[in-house]
Amino acid sequence: MRYGSHLRRTPTLTLVAAVAVIAMVTACGSSGSGAPKSKAPTTSSTSASSPALASIQADLATYTQAVTSYAAIKPISGGVSALKGKTVWYVPIGSAIPTLAAIGTAMQTAFDKVGITLHTCDGKLLPTDIATCLSEAATQGADGVVTAFIDYTLVPNAFNNLVAHHIPVLVAGEQPDGGKTSTSTLGFYSTRATDNLTQKLTMESIISDSNGAAKILYLGVTDSPETEEEAAYAKSFVQQNCSGCTFTEVDYNTAAISKLPSQISAALISNPSTTYVACETDLCAPNAVEGIQTAGYTNKVKLTSANGNLDSLQRIKAGDIQFSDAGVSSTYFGWQFADGILRMLSGSAPVSTVTVVRVFDKSNVGALTLTPAAYQTNDWYGSDAYEQTFLSAWGVS
Repeated sequence: MRYGSHLRRTPTLTLVAAVAVIAMVTACGSSGSGAPKSKAPTTSSTSASSPALASIQADLATYTQAVTSYAAIKPISGGVSALKGKTVWYVPIGSAIPTLAAIGTAMQTAFDKVGITLHTCDGKLLPTDIATCLSEAATQGADGVVTAFIDYTLVPNAFNNLVAHHIPVLVAGEQPDGGKTSTSTLGFYSTRATDNLTQKLTMESIISDSNGAAKILYLGVTDSPETEEEAAYAKSFVQQNCSGCTFTEVDYNTAAISKLPSQISAALISNPSTTYVACETDLCAPNAVEGIQTAGYTNKVKLTSANGNLDSLQRIKAGDIQFSDAGVSSTYFGWQFADGILRMLSGSAPVSTVTVVRVFDKSNVGALTLTPAAYQTNDWYGSDAYEQTFLSAWGVS
């Protein structure tokens, strides 16, 4: 919530928290340096064919539509009726982040269907608060714990303490690390496939809109190996699929995001032929707008980003610089994470799948209700029919 995915954890978490609340980030996790980190822009050009462009445009078109059907969910053997009455703790890295609040709301809805109580403890984007939440879950007898975008290696002792108390804990939004593998006691719900998909769709939006002739300024995040993988994937996709495109990358660390507008402005002046600016995540979009305006490029470039934040969709609807966004459904993520911990409580490891993704542009945002309340639902992505796919897998009629 790359949905992801994504604001990433750094030692300077209090600064990141302030940035996150203002920018309405969509996801968070993994470790990195809190010091400002950037590198000189790197530019590459590649080749592509008309058939490749047509294929990209066709693929992109499938993701601009509302979702009408959902993938089947693997049944939980024996169902979950025996879990009724249990309590699951939800520990997001920071409850002030809208997407994490939306995930919690969705988990509560899911658990209400099976008679499970959800208790939320706010990590407040601070390792000490996160560790305290996990410790309290152990001492207060939680039956299971779900963390959201908190890297295992951030507070390994706190995670290990839960396992020592025989409390299953789902490390949601993260890949296995610290030498661990996903099990029924310490499970990982990776969002890597979703993160890659959103980067692919972001690049496809640019390639399609430019008819394969984009001059791209890409704003990558250096907070962690996870975010760097996303940026590398985006660059590789352009290299392999666009003939007339160039790809110039400017990297930033979330803890120093206030310096990003000046980096963007300088990069645009140094690369005057730039036609598109792409944010790895929606977090940097407001900073990108500022940098574009400062450089005098408001009418020269188009902006795109990923994760589906409210402010990004509002810019698209208003025709204000941004033309597309590869969004992910936080609500669907909530049901996926609920499914993960239910499997663990039933004695098996979680099963990670790609979440619901939709590309938003001028053609479809006009029909959407762009409010904070709507953001807390799946309304922008499709119907609520997905709920029954999960309930059927859980043995609930």
